[in-house]
Amino acid sequence: MDMEIKIEKLVFGGDGLGFVNGKAFFVEGALPGEKVLVRILIEKPNYAKASLLRVLEPSPHRIIPVCPYVERCGGCQYQHLPYPEELKWKEKQVLESFQQSLQFDLKLLSPIQCGKKEYGYRNSISLHRTTEKNNKPQRLSFIGRDNYSKVMIDHCMLAEDHLKEIFTAEHQLGRKEERRSFKLDEKNRIFTSDEERIYRIRAGNQSLWTSSIGFFQNNIPVTELIGKQLAAWVKAVKPTRFIDLYSGVGTFSLLSAATVPEIFCFEESVHSIGCARRNFKEANVPLTGVFTGKVEKTFPRFILSNQKPGTMIFMDPPRLGIASSLATLLSKEAVAENIVYLSCDLQILLRDLKHILTNNRYEIQAVVPFDMFPRTKHIEVLAHLQKKGGRHS
Repeated sequence: MDMEIKIEKLVFGGDGLGFVNGKAFFVEGALPGEKVLVRILIEKPNYAKASLLRVLEPSPHRIIPVCPYVERCGGCQYQHLPYPEELKWKEKQVLESFQQSLQFDLKLLSPIQCGKKEYGYRNSISLHRTTEKNNKPQRLSFIGRDNYSKVMIDHCMLAEDHLKEIFTAEHQLGRKEERRSFKLDEKNRIFTSDEERIYRIRAGNQSLWTSSIGFFQNNIPVTELIGKQLAAWVKAVKPTRFIDLYSGVGTFSLLSAATVPEIFCFEESVHSIGCARRNFKEANVPLTGVFTGKVEKTFPRFILSNQKPGTMIFMDPPRLGIASSLATLLSKEAVAENIVYLSCDLQILLRDLKHILTNNRYEIQAVVPFDMFPRTKHIEVLAHLQKKGGRHS
């Protein structure tokens, strides 16, 4: 069924939201203030998803996307909106989401921080197999907006220029290799995920070792901004022990907590933790303890027998967030005076924070959003929790 809808705002994920007879309609590609003609795709009792057929009354902010692939590629959600407007709406989405989930005081939210580039910021790209034939090289692709089709492109505008060659080149994939990642080092050389190699990447004043099959943030300027914010909180609360959960190669420990007397790293990837040891040694920063394995298993065993005043926990888990068991431990034991949680998924972050705050042992001190992924729906958020009765930052 086709119908006309007036769009009121942008919600997390990038859809325009409008209402008809009290029912919420989510419309991909629609902007606030627009009157649009839509076709209903999915209808539920309380909401509906609709596709945009035509803009009847356009927003004054609507612009023509610069990328020729934006209609087919599923990577970007905001190219039809000027970047300052994108930032404004992302900040609103964080505020509204926190208020709805946690009865959040808006004064605790800082303005969204961003780098200098809205395009050309990614230093790593993953591309997917396009054919099942393994005996000859093939061009690789992105996954389309329909989450199924393959979209081959000549260049992604989000990628740094030094990665341009990977999109048109042919690559020989292994038999079980469904996708391949391409990453730039500090000298703009390309490393790939088909074999492990370690290379250096520069963040702030640190030249860090990382692995071609490990994880590293793909927007370095914004990573540096996060490091500065975390460093400011470390300076304010003066912890005597810094525990880095899901530490990777030790990036945020070294950017933010190098002067803390004791630093512990917990990381599942043996490739990343090997690089972390090397990074701490080269930086001449003592590493008190290293735990390799699933954080949800290694950290509880450690902390329950090693509780200590002055502890600050920093967590940067994968997109799926922390295990329920870990959130329960943090909510019950109050094992640290300060907890800082960095997440690339706003809804997962809210789920975990709500769990940690269940027993009223902690309170939110500050929330800072970062635009790690300009032109996309994703928002990186840094949240600082403090044990009730502790020192405020």
